[in-house]
This record gives sequence, structure tokens and C-alpha cells, in this order.
Amino acid sequence: MNRRKFLRAAGLVGIAGASGCSTPFDPLSEPNRSNASGSGGTSTPELTPTPEPPETRSGTALTGVYAGGDDIVGSLESYSSWLGQKPAVAVVFLDAFGPASAKQGFVEGALTNVWKAGHVPLISWQPFGQQSNETSETIERAIANGEYDDQIDEWASLLESWARPRGGDIRGRRFYFRPAHEMNGNWFPWSAVDSTRIEATASPESGNEGGEDPTAGTPEDYIGMWRQLHGRFSETALAASNIQWIWSPNADEIGGIRAERYYPGDQFVDWVGLDGFNFGGSQRYSSGQSDWRSPEELFGSMLGRIRELTSKPVAFTEFASSSVPDSGDGHEPQQKAQWIEDAFSYVSENDIKMTCWFNVDKTGQDETDWAVFGGARGTSQVTVDGEQYPAYESYKEAITASEYLNSLPDYPPLLTDDEFAGQF
Repeated sequence: MNRRKFLRAAGLVGIAGASGCSTPFDPLSEPNRSNASGSGGTSTPELTPTPEPPETRSGTALTGVYAGGDDIVGSLESYSSWLGQKPAVAVVFLDAFGPASAKQGFVEGALTNVWKAGHVPLISWQPFGQQSNETSETIERAIANGEYDDQIDEWASLLESWARPRGGDIRGRRFYFRPAHEMNGNWFPWSAVDSTRIEATASPESGNEGGEDPTAGTPEDYIGMWRQLHGRFSETALAASNIQWIWSPNADEIGGIRAERYYPGDQFVDWVGLDGFNFGGSQRYSSGQSDWRSPEELFGSMLGRIRELTSKPVAFTEFASSSVPDSGDGHEPQQKAQWIEDAFSYVSENDIKMTCWFNVDKTGQDETDWAVFGGARGTSQVTVDGEQYPAYESYKEAITASEYLNSLPDYPPLLTDDEFAGQF
């Protein structure tokens, strides 16, 4: 199963069931309770206003991770223990269109548990149907035309209640929202070309601008989908301090349609996220073998184009490296360790405001040893809670430097408003 199919499989059902121990600190807990009847009655919470925010920190980027695993919170806790601090952002994936019970399960389960563990969730909202492999190739057009408004409204209401459980007077929770990511590839149905259809679909009609397949959705449909989604959420009380919208193309463009054509417009986007992976020599295709690429070779071209498109803050919403060198022979953890160092130098030099490492090892096509902690290998063995894990110390050294901003566990919203918005 390749990385992208893995993410489809690890969607709503898997994440809705994610659980695990959380840290003792709960930003929405109500420890001061009084008993109105003196004994045996229902306790009534004493609501305490959120304290004054600390000063916004100066720094390079927010720290983040996709921790993966069946127990995402347990994975986050082990990872955080290794670092000695809590990453500000935790990436989660979900399939959007299922029964109301699954939506509720995700919000009350994984989303709440991630927050209680001390991380701001980054929700990768994938517009798959209940059977993801049967999702229409024109799903973006259907959403744009209002055919999924009821389901979108369910999400908007649930997330509003989750983020603002006490109304507007007392601050609640916050989250990043990343709908329909990697649209400029060919592996998702909300792309203008989807790889599951390539062999079965006739070649695009000659003269079509950009070469898109007329039987699939178009970039214009994608923009319509995004604006429809944004509009429905805008009817709630969710404010910029609760939700930040991330438009997230892939660093490698596949399918011949430029990412810029999918851009919804500055008024509908708060951040731009880039996904990029250094496969090294880990993959063999009919056309040849994958190559080792530096961070500049991986991100430079798309980052330059994004900076011409918009001035919104940029995040690396998924990034990682293999340890397989160009030769494709064996593994070289020290070479991956150097790539990690180079990547964080690149982040600092190019004003990247968030870094979310894809910390999951997978095998098969489009898979390799991505993890920096708890994977198959590392540059050292570390002990966390009595268990040993392979780890890359170069990653820990980079991400725990003072210029990288972790979560603020003693401040209930976990980040200041400006930090949340990438304004630091």
C-alpha cells in the first residue's frame, strides 16, 4: 500500500477510533467545581476566563508532526517525551463524507484527545465518500454545486461547538483546516486527473487548456468547492482565532495542470502548505529510479511560484526523507541525518512558518523509511519510558532549538493568536 493509499485507509473510521492517554493538563477542564446542594447534587462548573495571552514569541517556525499509528495520542506522547517538549501542531487525517456518528466520533475522540495532549490539530479534510475508492471523479463539482451542503454543515456545526464550547465570552479551542490537499497531483479524485482512471479513460480532448480530462473535475470546480466549503463554515461563529485555512499543493506537480490554477484566492486562504518527500533511491519505476534531492531541489521551484502567487505564510505540512542513497543500495542513516540538517537550514533561510514531519515508516510503492523517531532505523537508540527507539538526533537538535516554537502548555489556547496565524 503506497503512502497515499495508506492515508485513504487511515481516514475517518480509523481516526475516529483513535484514543489514548492524554496529559493531565486539559485547556478546557473545569477543576473548580461547587456543589449547589452541598451533597449528592450535580456539580456546576465555575467558568474562569482565559488568562491574558503571553507575548507572541519571535522565532522561525511552529513545530509539528504527523505521528501516525493506531494510537495517535500514544504516538504523540512518546514522540514528545523524546523531544522534551510538545510540538505545536499535530496532523490528523479524516474522510469527510460518512455518517453523523462517525463525524461525532472523530470530534469527541481523536480531535479532543489530540487537543488534551497539548497540540493544535491540523485537520486534513479529505472529501472522500463513505467508500473512499468509489468517490466520484467530479466530487469537487458536486460540492461546489451544493450537493454536500448538509454534510458540510454537520462538520461546521460540530467544529464550531468543539472550538467554542462556551460561546463567545470564553476562549475555546483552535485548529488548522486543510481541505482537499495535493490537488495538483494525480492520485486524488479532487485532482483534475486521478491515477485510478488514467488507463481506463480516453486521452483528454485536444485543445483543452492544461490538458485536463473532461470527464473529471476541473481547477474551476476545485475553486468552487473550496469557496462553497469556506462559505458554509463562515455562517458559524468560528473566527480566525479558532480556524486557519491551509491550501496545500504538492511540491512535485504531476498531471500537467499548474497548482496556481487551483488557488481559491487570498480572501479564502490563511496559509499555503507544501507537501514534499525526498525518496532518495528507494523507488524503482518503469521510467527509472527515484533520485536523492536536496531540500532546495525538492521545494525550491514550487516555493518560488507560491511566493509569486501570494504573500500568505508557508508551511511544510508533510515532509520527510528516505535514508536510501542514489544508488538504491541499502540505507545510509547518516545521509538522511545530513538531509535533516539541510532541511532546517532551508526552513530558516526561506521563511517557512510551520514544519510537520511525516513520522511514519511504510513499505511498498511510494513508501520508504520516513520516520525520525520510532521507525526502522536512526543514528542512535534512545530510551523513552523504559522502551528503546531508533531516532535521528539531528532532528531533535534542530526542532528543539530556541527559534522553533512548540506548544504553550500553560496557556489554554496553546498558541497566541499571532503565532496561530503565522505572524511572528
